[in-house]
Amino acid sequence: MAEAVRHVRLGIDLNLSRADLGHPDQPGLWQEMRSRTIHSGELRCMGACYTRNPDCPEWMYLKGNPDGTGSRQAVHLNPSAARNHPDAIESDKHKALKERVATVSERAGFSVEVEARSSTGKRVTDVLVRGEGGLLLGHELQVSKLSIPTIKKRVRIAREDGLMPMWTTDNPAVQIEHRVAWATIPTTNAGWVRTGNELLVSGGVRDADIDLCGRRDLFCPATRKRPCGKLHVYLIATRGLNLDKLVVGAAAGEWRSLEETDSRGRPMYYWVTAEDMERYLNDRSGRRPVPNIELDPGQGDVVTMKPRELDLDCNYGVDTGHRRPAGVPRDPRGAVVVDLGGSAGKKPGIIFNWNKHAAGDRQPCRLCGSGAFTRDQNGIPCHKTCAEDEATERAAKLGG
Repeated sequence: MAEAVRHVRLGIDLNLSRADLGHPDQPGLWQEMRSRTIHSGELRCMGACYTRNPDCPEWMYLKGNPDGTGSRQAVHLNPSAARNHPDAIESDKHKALKERVATVSERAGFSVEVEARSSTGKRVTDVLVRGEGGLLLGHELQVSKLSIPTIKKRVRIAREDGLMPMWTTDNPAVQIEHRVAWATIPTTNAGWVRTGNELLVSGGVRDADIDLCGRRDLFCPATRKRPCGKLHVYLIATRGLNLDKLVVGAAAGEWRSLEETDSRGRPMYYWVTAEDMERYLNDRSGRRPVPNIELDPGQGDVVTMKPRELDLDCNYGVDTGHRRPAGVPRDPRGAVVVDLGGSAGKKPGIIFNWNKHAAGDRQPCRLCGSGAFTRDQNGIPCHKTCAEDEATERAAKLGG
């Protein structure tokens, strides 16, 4: 927010702290502007946005009572423009995250510049780290919500300046996964960040995993056709990675940014290790990632790779010492009385074991007359349930 703004159409500077805006020859100018919508290209910022980057203006609108009473201020149409002002309000958490990234990078031996400005003034990078091989890693620690067009603009400017943008946020509302290499951390505060506690990465980082084709998707990831049954490399979310290790690893080239395309054709960015990226890209291009791989499920059904020598011996029929546990003893020839869980006054029914009884063509049951495939103990066509009901009734009469 500001109290000075440039009126582009009239070609005058407005002082909002004065009742006449500094132009007594323009009576009613404030009321006229507050009675309508101020569009982009009409009021221009006169702060650092204007002096440092005159070719890229930041436009403003007005806030205040239409009648001119009370305070009056000019506000940026693009909230992120406040980053270009020396007196811009910066949250304590944002400062702590910048200090954390700069500190761990310097301890690892990398050159660091905080609030690095480009020569044109179009870019202000939170932390610029000069990594291995001339890599310029531009860290953006975003803690507040930002519009997608603003994110795209800042990413584009950073890439044009030769930087590799790396965005980190603890705000789920910041939508950066389709625009730039990113990492998310749980919602935190300045005190937690400054005390050196772990900032575990919860999104944007992947590990390579080996699995048989068809287990995880309906299509082969290499050919996009029916599963081929071969081993493929898949990317799974990384767990337990500290943000400090990712920051240092990205500068050292150990972690690299991988760009993929999702099912809707949108780019997706992930951080993966250099080794995993090579294996993944080799697999997707049709080359085998690692020779002689076998699945070795471990704890949590995690699939790992284990090289082995080719073994031509056949172990079929070899006694392994494994025995099935003994079953519950049961006489297969006798009737088993089972309580079916009916009412208290209902007597239990009789259940036959006819597993070894003969079966034949469908013929009339000796009891109900309907077609039956099963045969009773005498070889006569009969439904098993009909025979059980008959035996239950007979037992009831004998018991009565």
